[in-house]
Amino acid sequence: MLMVIANSKIYKMLILWISIFTCSDIVLAQSNQSKQFFEPQHLMRIGVYYYPEQWPENQWERDLQNIKKLGFEFTHFSDFAWTYLQPNENVYDFEWLDKAIAIAEKQGLKIILCTPTAAAPVWMGEKYPEIYLVDENGIRRKYGNRADHSIANKVYQQFAYAMAAAIAKKYGQHPAIMGWQIDNEPNAFADYSPSSQIAFQNWLQKKYTHIDSLNKAWVGSFWSTRYNSFAQIVIPNTKIYAEDKLSPHAVLDFKRFTAQTTADFINQQADTLRKYISTKQFVTTNYTNVGYDVDPRLTKQIDFPTFTMYPVNGSNLWGTTFRTGAPFRLLEANDYYRSVAQTTGIMELQPGQVNWASNNPQPLPGAVHMWLMQAFGGGNSFVCTYRYRHPLGSSEMYHEGIVGTDGTTLSQGGKEFVQAINDIKTLRNNYQAEVKMPQDLQKRKTAFLWSHDNLWDLENQKQSAEWNTWALRNKYTAGVKSAAAPMDFIAETDDFSKYPFIVAPAYALISETLVHKWTEYVKAGGHLILSCRSGQKNKDGQFFEAPLAGPLQKLIGANVSFNDMLVAPEKGWVKMGTQKFEWNVWSEILQPIDGTEIMAVYDNQFYKGTAAAITRNLGKGSVTYIGVATHDGALEKEIIRLVYKKAGVAIENLPNGVFVEWRNGFYVAVNYAQPNFQLPLPAKSKILIGSQPLQQGQALIWK
Repeated sequence: MLMVIANSKIYKMLILWISIFTCSDIVLAQSNQSKQFFEPQHLMRIGVYYYPEQWPENQWERDLQNIKKLGFEFTHFSDFAWTYLQPNENVYDFEWLDKAIAIAEKQGLKIILCTPTAAAPVWMGEKYPEIYLVDENGIRRKYGNRADHSIANKVYQQFAYAMAAAIAKKYGQHPAIMGWQIDNEPNAFADYSPSSQIAFQNWLQKKYTHIDSLNKAWVGSFWSTRYNSFAQIVIPNTKIYAEDKLSPHAVLDFKRFTAQTTADFINQQADTLRKYISTKQFVTTNYTNVGYDVDPRLTKQIDFPTFTMYPVNGSNLWGTTFRTGAPFRLLEANDYYRSVAQTTGIMELQPGQVNWASNNPQPLPGAVHMWLMQAFGGGNSFVCTYRYRHPLGSSEMYHEGIVGTDGTTLSQGGKEFVQAINDIKTLRNNYQAEVKMPQDLQKRKTAFLWSHDNLWDLENQKQSAEWNTWALRNKYTAGVKSAAAPMDFIAETDDFSKYPFIVAPAYALISETLVHKWTEYVKAGGHLILSCRSGQKNKDGQFFEAPLAGPLQKLIGANVSFNDMLVAPEKGWVKMGTQKFEWNVWSEILQPIDGTEIMAVYDNQFYKGTAAAITRNLGKGSVTYIGVATHDGALEKEIIRLVYKKAGVAIENLPNGVFVEWRNGFYVAVNYAQPNFQLPLPAKSKILIGSQPLQQGQALIWK
């Protein structure tokens, strides 16, 4: 069907109406209500991307029929199809998509439809070149790739919201559509275009109201960087300053603006969709892992966030994990995205070898199946894989699919997806709705307090080339997961009392409100673990007019005298009992007050013998401060485990790269790194999937 907008006045009115449709019109915040979209007894649905526009029409029925025969329950259409859905400015074409949806529905497949706004058609940029973003080198992007547009540009926004309205109006009540994905992998790219600069100025004016407030927050008295009006402000660009560093406060605000602009773009599309779609259809978007530049908690108008996951992509791998994946990548994403709205799914899970990384090894046989079982254990309601067919050309022609280049033969990853589909059926047959989380797990349930503001601030002022906020987070996750403790990622506004333990490593930006909330949490019986670089700055990223980390002194029971970092090949050592641990990233020299226990001391450097880690009881709980970042995280892991033990909580002792989760009465173990590991299962355990000992790249599920 071709839908032609012949009356340009009507078209412009439609665009105007959509552009002024604000987030306040429909408020559907992320909540537990998102669970209504998935029946608990289904546990986890598995689906696969299909691109009808990329294949001959006479192959669609064969392909979708095979997808159903393999056991997939849904497919995914249209994420990059804008040029086919709107071939020119005033024409929409849904005829081809009608045919594809009809074939999928005939096969009994459900469908996730996507708004195609991640790749604008050529006619748009040709007529409106201002829609493209400008990079940090001042170069305006051009047509020929994806995600090249400026989402701060009003023209682009109008076309995007009109596209969302058109596709939602067409399919919003279709019974085969299970949900909607907005855009694709919104990454919050830094945009230095004129559109972005005006939007940044407006955002700053809304935040600070008066220019004097901004000058105070940005410390405009330094280097004569004071502004007289918001219109004078340019986007902070580190590429064009050779003499010294930019104001970290300006950079932090630009990070916040960029994340909020991305969230607003997603929220506006969600509001547009909901004008037309069924309440039975969910609305989501898929982030990349736990993205650096985006903050998924800002997309409050979607029902829940989802994510993409490619564990083997040539980076952050060590030892033999180059074939099983970075051990913490999927683990942390599961816990993070599930925690945002209590529901999540993996929109893209690696099906095999990929093409876009610095190195692209084949996954270890079994690894794809292991990831799928870990996705189940991590609480995902569905997993979708990119993609069904191996491309024959273009940018991702070396990216494997469920079937190979002949269009029918299963790849190794395809076989493992089919294996997982059958395993989920086994789990469904053993599902018991009334099963509750065992008390031993409840008692060690742990929250990871996370803020993207802290990430941005720390990465902007590393102070040491060795500092890596992600790596530090992995070390604390390793400590928690070695104990087989359930973990959620939480924000400052969440309820702390639900968690017996909270870890908040390098939580740099604090307020009086947060310190008070931490203190009351500990007094009430909670156990709080903080690390170096915590509590040093206010929310503007400035030091307090007090001793270093002064607002934390009463809480942690110590003063922070100063910090240090080493240069290669110098090594620092910390001693705890008879054990010694190497550090080289960051150290804080602590002066404990009476009643504070010293857990570890520095064993060399000019401050040898001073405290490196401390703990104290406060009310019914405890607070522990680890003032050093070690080379391998071994000290942090040992101290975290000690906190559990001192609280009288039973824990497991899992080796590096072995993780155990609990879901719906099932225990799920995966092994990323060990040659084999004999899990200490209770005598009456019933193994449903896998076998002992647990081999590398394999999963084990038992009741």
